[in-house]
Amino acid sequence: MKTEVEYKIEFGKQVQKYLVKSGLNVKDFATLINSNVDNVNDIISGKVGLNISRMVKIASLFGIEYYNFANPNFPIPTKSELTINLKEVLSRRKIIGDKSNDTKRLLSKELDRLINDGFLCIPTTSKILHKKMDAELENRNPSEITTLLSQPPRSEYIKTLDQRYITQSIYIHKDYFDEYCSFSKEKLAEIILAEEIKLGLHKKYKSLKL
Repeated sequence: MKTEVEYKIEFGKQVQKYLVKSGLNVKDFATLINSNVDNVNDIISGKVGLNISRMVKIASLFGIEYYNFANPNFPIPTKSELTINLKEVLSRRKIIGDKSNDTKRLLSKELDRLINDGFLCIPTTSKILHKKMDAELENRNPSEITTLLSQPPRSEYIKTLDQRYITQSIYIHKDYFDEYCSFSKEKLAEIILAEEIKLGLHKKYKSLKL
């Protein structure tokens, strides 16, 4: 029975064989498995071990089951077959990347729409703004809105009040900042809670800890 060290070395040799056969260099391979060149070199030399999920990720790049990939007796596909699968992987990642960029642009566009439509003329939070956005952005995190509001050019006309709503920052357009900056924490909470209830963010509530 082989030792763990022997398995590491054997798997590393397999990685090297597939890289050579496919023409994929170490740098590009490292990018595809979300790693770095040093780590890949350690894998190839058998210095580091890999869990099953990592082995599956590597093998799937070449369209091979991980147990066949690790088997030195399993025939390696032709370069054209390996290249086709790599192109499919890259194509899928490009589509995912494009979709991510599209929703990011939509997030910015929707935030600017809310600002222009006057939704920040009263105190609000990123959670409320998120709820008022296009349904396509439902799975985006309100923290992304917080980031957009804290950066130019939006940070130049959207201000953050000193008070907080539970753990959330409270935002207001600069033209209305003076009107609300002196409001108590409790008064601001009433305004925001009323908006949350209207949007269905508080279906059941008895009391609110400020």
